[in-house]
Amino acid sequence: MVLNRNPDSQSGLFALLPAVRKAVRLPVIAAGGVSDAAAVRAALGLGASAVQVGTAFLLADEALTKPAHRAAIQTARPEDTVVTNLFSGGAARGLYNRFIREAGPMNDAALPFPLAGAAAGALKAAAEKQGCYDFSPFWAGQNAGLCRPGSAAEIVERLCGSIER
Repeated sequence: MVLNRNPDSQSGLFALLPAVRKAVRLPVIAAGGVSDAAAVRAALGLGASAVQVGTAFLLADEALTKPAHRAAIQTARPEDTVVTNLFSGGAARGLYNRFIREAGPMNDAALPFPLAGAAAGALKAAAEKQGCYDFSPFWAGQNAGLCRPGSAAEIVERLCGSIER
């Protein structure tokens, strides 16, 4: 994982990939911003051995993603996301919400994994019971708005269907 503690200075996958490939001899798995076939082709073209896709599968018919989270993903813009450690204790990208705005996306007081999730669990559950998602982690990558619903098989086909095997 190539991250630093300052979310304002994070570099995107396609800027980092050539430098990482040059610096390491291990296979590189590209992740972050891979939401369509063009991104898969670009990552492989820049030297990735494989890609890891996250957000697109949150919209899979088979996923247990909450309806509010699904809706938020489909309307998200890149600037609606931020890297935060508040919900899990580790750095992960999600959609801005009240909790992130008020506590700061990266907070040194955040509990480590796996304690962070349990600590916020009661607040999250109470808010969600009232239809409020201000304290819920809505995980999403910067290209979330490009993701479309469908079965997992359909999503894989959209991502890889035009890739030479």
